[in-house]
Amino acid sequence: MFVEAVILGLIIGFFCNGSFDNLKNIRIRGIALVVIAGIIQYLPVFIGRFSVVADKIQWFTPISIFLLLLCLLINLDRGGIWLIFIGTAINFIVIVVNKMKMPVLFKSLRISGLEHMIMPIKMGDVINYIPFSEARFISGYFGKIIPIPDAYPLAHVLSIGDVLISIGIIVFVVKSMKRHYFGRSNRIY
Repeated sequence: MFVEAVILGLIIGFFCNGSFDNLKNIRIRGIALVVIAGIIQYLPVFIGRFSVVADKIQWFTPISIFLLLLCLLINLDRGGIWLIFIGTAINFIVIVVNKMKMPVLFKSLRISGLEHMIMPIKMGDVINYIPFSEARFISGYFGKIIPIPDAYPLAHVLSIGDVLISIGIIVFVVKSMKRHYFGRSNRIY
C-alpha cells in the first residue's frame, strides 16, 4: 500500500503543479535509521529458523519499527510526517501488546483473496501475525482488518495505522513536490 501511496502522491502533486525536480532536494534527517530498520526487518528472511538468533526473531519487527519512529520523530516538521508517525506508533503499540505479532482478521483475508494465509497463521507458521480472536484487549481493532478486495491487483489487508501511514506518505510527497527550494545551502523546509 505504501508504494501505491507514493504513486498517488506523485500524481496528485503533478496535477497540483508540483515539480518532480523538487523530489531530488528532499533531505531526511536520520536516514541511516531507516536503512538499519530495513536491514533488521528483512534479516529473518536471510537467517532462517535454524540460526542462533531464531528464538529472538519476533523482536526484529518491533526493533525496526522503533528505529523508524526515531527517524520520524526527528523529521516531524516535514509535511505529512506526523501522520506517518502516528500510524507507525499505532502499529508498534499493537504489535508490542500482542507479543510482537499483528492481529489479522480472517474474514478480511478471504475478501482480499488471501485465504491461503489463514491456515499458516492459525498454525503459527507466519511469525508476524496472530488471529484477530487472539488479540489482547481492543488491539485487534487496530490490527489488519481493512480488506483491499482481490479485484485490486495488489490485494492485501490494512490496519488503521497503515491507512494513516499511506495518507501521510501522500501528503509528504505532494508537499515535497510543491515546496520551493532556493539552492542546496539554504533550503526551505
